[in-house]
Amino acid sequence: MKKFLIFFITLFCSIQNVGAMVTTYERTTDDYLVPDSINITSSNRNAILKTPAVNENEKVYDFANLLDDSEEDQLYNKINNYIETSKYDLVIVTINDNNKYSATEYADDFFDYNNFGFGTSRDGLLILIDMDTRVIWISTSGMAIKMYDDSRIDSIIDAGYYYLKNQEYYECLTRVIDKINNYFLSGYPSSNSNLFIDEDGNPYYIKKIPYVMVLLMSGAICAITSLILYFKTSSKIKKQNTVTYINPNMTNIIKNDQFVTTYTSRVRIQSSSSGSGGGSSFHSSSSGRSHGGGGRSF
Repeated sequence: MKKFLIFFITLFCSIQNVGAMVTTYERTTDDYLVPDSINITSSNRNAILKTPAVNENEKVYDFANLLDDSEEDQLYNKINNYIETSKYDLVIVTINDNNKYSATEYADDFFDYNNFGFGTSRDGLLILIDMDTRVIWISTSGMAIKMYDDSRIDSIIDAGYYYLKNQEYYECLTRVIDKINNYFLSGYPSSNSNLFIDEDGNPYYIKKIPYVMVLLMSGAICAITSLILYFKTSSKIKKQNTVTYINPNMTNIIKNDQFVTTYTSRVRIQSSSSGSGGGSSFHSSSSGRSHGGGGRSF
């Protein structure tokens, strides 16, 4: 009886520490269960079939059982508060087994093939804790690529990294979501001032013309040209008629010659170069959609 009681208490405690099971659906070649906007091709069929199909409204998919029910509920509420404020989607995924090539690929595919992201540009983020490859990865999509540049992604991961390393997964995710929300409230980063997202969620950079520099260079060129023309004009040879003096008592001819000097003007034009000032890096996933983001091993 005592052994049975101990077993029952142990079982009960273990159940209390396990989060809710994630409901998944079976993808088949007859029904890939992907959004209508996804173009199914021979190159991405396998990636689709290897991606769990879930209900996109649940938002927290704890396949690795790192959270208990109460923690999942609290994270779900934080996510919905962020969604209401930002109009960006936000998803949490934890896994023990990664059947993809990388955490990046798993995060991107999970986001794309489960109809996450709002609007035609599929705005949103996915936070993946991959216990298999020991990587935390944040995947951004649509306008979230512009909002969360590479520097912000690093800072977001920093906010929860200490807790992740100490296996405090709920605290880690709480800090990460708070940082994501704070950055949204601060607006787009200046590093992405020339980054734009089209209606399909594809990012592209437009190089802005440095008008002030153009005006300064134009003024300098005009000034240099004027100086060159001035000195060339002033240094032209002033031809004078030869004056011959004849002494009736002498047969020698005396000529009056003038020595002419020349002036050469040299202008040194300095060139300057500057590297990229940060911003968001991005890539294409197996679905053909664009994603930004970043991650770190733990």
